[in-house]
Amino acid sequence: MAHAAKLGALAEELVAAICHVDAESDKARFEALREASLRGIRRQNHLRTNQFLVEGHLDGLEERFSVNARDGLASALRQRRGALAAHPSMWTPELLHFLLELSDQPLQQSRLADLENLGPPEAEEGPKLRWEDIAEEDGWAQDHSLWKNVNFGAESSDDESYEGSYEEANPTDSPLSSDDTSVSSTTLPLDRILRAPEEEAEPAPTLEDVAESQSWRLTDPSWDSSGKARKIVITEAQLVREALFMLQGHKTTLFDDKCSPVPAYQLRNVSWDTYRALVMSVGETGRPLLPLRGFVGSNRQDIALLQTFQDCIRRALHSFDEAVSAIQARYADLKADMVVSVLDVMEELQPRMLQLRSLSAVVQKLSDERYPHAFRCLELLYEAACAAQLEGDEPVYRFLSPTFLDCFQVYLRPIRLWMEEGQLLSGDKIFFISESKVQVPLTQIWRGKFKLRKTHEGVLHAPRFLQPAVSRIFTTGKSIVVLKQLGRYESVRQRRGQGAEGEPSLDFAAICPPGFELAPFGELFDRAFDAWIKSKHLTASTSLQDVLFKSCGLWSTLDAIHSVFLMADGSAADAFSLAVFNKLDRRHADWHDRFTLTELVQDAFSSLPEAHRVSAAFESDSRRPPSSSSSSSSTPGRSSVRDHLPRLKLQYRMPWSVQLILGGECMDKYRSIFTLLLQLRRAINVLNGHRLLRDVAASAAAAATSSDPRAGAAEQGLYHGTRARLLWFCNAVLTYLTTLVFAPRAAAVRRDLRAAEDVDAMIAAHAAFVAGLVHESCLGGRLDPIRECVLDVLDLAVRLERVRRLDAAREAAEVGEIARLSVLMSSPPAAAAARSSPAQLRRSRLRAVYVSPEEEDRRGGGSADDDDEDDQGDALALLPAVGAAAAAAAAIPGKRRRGNKRPHPDDPRESYVVTLRRISADFDRHLRFIIGGLRGVSRASSDAAAGKWDILAEMLETGVN
Repeated sequence: MAHAAKLGALAEELVAAICHVDAESDKARFEALREASLRGIRRQNHLRTNQFLVEGHLDGLEERFSVNARDGLASALRQRRGALAAHPSMWTPELLHFLLELSDQPLQQSRLADLENLGPPEAEEGPKLRWEDIAEEDGWAQDHSLWKNVNFGAESSDDESYEGSYEEANPTDSPLSSDDTSVSSTTLPLDRILRAPEEEAEPAPTLEDVAESQSWRLTDPSWDSSGKARKIVITEAQLVREALFMLQGHKTTLFDDKCSPVPAYQLRNVSWDTYRALVMSVGETGRPLLPLRGFVGSNRQDIALLQTFQDCIRRALHSFDEAVSAIQARYADLKADMVVSVLDVMEELQPRMLQLRSLSAVVQKLSDERYPHAFRCLELLYEAACAAQLEGDEPVYRFLSPTFLDCFQVYLRPIRLWMEEGQLLSGDKIFFISESKVQVPLTQIWRGKFKLRKTHEGVLHAPRFLQPAVSRIFTTGKSIVVLKQLGRYESVRQRRGQGAEGEPSLDFAAICPPGFELAPFGELFDRAFDAWIKSKHLTASTSLQDVLFKSCGLWSTLDAIHSVFLMADGSAADAFSLAVFNKLDRRHADWHDRFTLTELVQDAFSSLPEAHRVSAAFESDSRRPPSSSSSSSSTPGRSSVRDHLPRLKLQYRMPWSVQLILGGECMDKYRSIFTLLLQLRRAINVLNGHRLLRDVAASAAAAATSSDPRAGAAEQGLYHGTRARLLWFCNAVLTYLTTLVFAPRAAAVRRDLRAAEDVDAMIAAHAAFVAGLVHESCLGGRLDPIRECVLDVLDLAVRLERVRRLDAAREAAEVGEIARLSVLMSSPPAAAAARSSPAQLRRSRLRAVYVSPEEEDRRGGGSADDDDEDDQGDALALLPAVGAAAAAAAAIPGKRRRGNKRPHPDDPRESYVVTLRRISADFDRHLRFIIGGLRGVSRASSDAAAGKWDILAEMLETGVN
């Protein structure tokens, strides 16, 4: 109802104003017109004026003014639009549209002079004070001594002479008294005063007047009586005009192309030294503008960043030229008398000159460098802005900072494209990221597809102030690329579009808000740019991490790697290692076949969710032909942990997305740790393979055949003591690795992966985890001697068991020989055997006892373990006959007793006891070296692993003792 009442009142006012009808005089007609007006108002379907269309029309009109050399009109329109914007109103678009509709050929018919009629009338001022009134009141015309000429050049050098003197020259005929300069010539001090035109109309100067006023430029210097050239006298108004022209970049008479003063001229009534100092200071003021104008007028730049820098300089020069033009207009269109002063003009332009001088220093540095980078201007502007702020030069700082930010916005375009779309501009040589021209597999897309561009000196090809943020920029773009490959990029784009806030602004008002004037510009910029990067980096990195954790199976793959390579699943690791060791000991022909090994490892680790991803292969030895790898190398593989076990390689086939985190060199380090664990398990398996019950039967046989039963007990004690110490050593090292190295670091790497900021942080966390494992497991380069010594101890364990088996086989052979001899001696042929020579008996007995390694390798079919077990079984079967054959054995000539020395397979010159003692001594020596080395390294190192090395040394020393 209120709206209807308001419309009714407006309709009544409209009818009364336009139709001049009163409701009282002609009520029927008034009501009819009112109802028609109301229907028209209610049914109007016209929308409001399009304010953007109006703004576009005004912009086009301003551009037309500028293009058609009506810069004054364009500037006036721009200023008034800015003033109108300070007072917004809902009717502003309608009013401006109304004025545009009323305009008629504004380009041709608009005049700046008409704008003065729009202002309020000026109040009438009182009479003006003029120099003529002062001179008349003070009686300057009667004081003739006041106007005497002072010859400042009387004592100067010959080249400082004027062209004539004031007394000789006729002031009224001088070209300095022309109308265009308005220099008073009645009295000499008034030549520095510019008079305002009289109220009555004066005749316009003719062409002859203008030519006469400029004739001083064409005047040739005269010569004095001594042949010296006289200086051409100029006025200060002419000097001001030439100086202003020179500052605008025009050619002048008083200054050459390098802004150096021409020495043929001299200011009237001023000594040569004073004039030279004055005009040289004016030239020094304008000289910094030359690099700026030269850079702007140089060849067209093809690089957008340099184009923007040129535009910033062009706008700064245009603003300066406008200020100079304002001064020229003030002198050309005098409103009142004015004193001409070069110093006053230079002082007025000094603030703008300081700004341009700082910009000129940047351009000069840029041009002095031999091969500057395209972004070098950004570095120079950044450094200049920071230096200006530190020096307290606020105007220069507020001038250079926006200039730097305008150029930086252009450099930010490829960064934004890379961080939002994961794309690079084709042919862009300025950006610090480059794409490989070679097609790389998906597993190398993170490390090999994109590279940071660097110079020949290895310096990053990026502005220095951006280098701390380059890694996050690089990571964000690569995350987008990986998400596109995984088909998850659209979700990231939607999350970015649904963000409540857009990207932070990087203009001067946002970077340097009020109240932070004393904060360093570098810190303010770093904070703003860091917020800008976080707005894009956080979304991409978080999305990729979620995909890796939830969709790509990163956790399950990491668990599988730990189960396989770190043997976290002990039962599966035992199953696989025992299967491999049995095939190795039994000399199966296909034990090193990759299909067999793969079947073994997949059966052992069948509890894994994806056991089919595990495979195994035996790496061939390049020093031997492939055909000999299974036969000739079998014996060394059974006698040392260094030969075959390091060539057994496991492989876990991961998805390519997971390989971005866990792949690379880390898998080789995992394999080295797996090899060490396999070598430890090999030594423990060899030491645990011997059953103690067999030693009971062997001790009984030894007591029956030996003259000294205590010798056998000493051998058994020495063997079991050495075996126990070796077992403790292997178990201590394995416990150290499992409890102090693998378990804590495995838990820590999970925490680090969850807390990682991005994929690069995840890669670094996992690489640090693997490097820590290698370092604390004594597999690093600094601990090579200790690692080799540990392997020597493991070889001692294998050697100990090998010696025991050979001794058991020899014992079984002796028992068999004794049984055979007892049977022969009880039969008739025994006499013939008894009549054999002692040498023949000794050779037959030695052949039955000793078998060389070459002969053992040439024996085909069965394995050494089978032969040993068969020999031991025969010995156990013949134990009841040992007592009956003891006397016969004692009667054999040359029979060696157990306490005597006999040939040994390890060293034919050493007995079994001597070999055991040597193994025990070697173990003690290696152990002392390992303990001492671990403690020495832990004391000399500040790493976190030093404490663990010291604990391992304590474990070995305490346990073995």
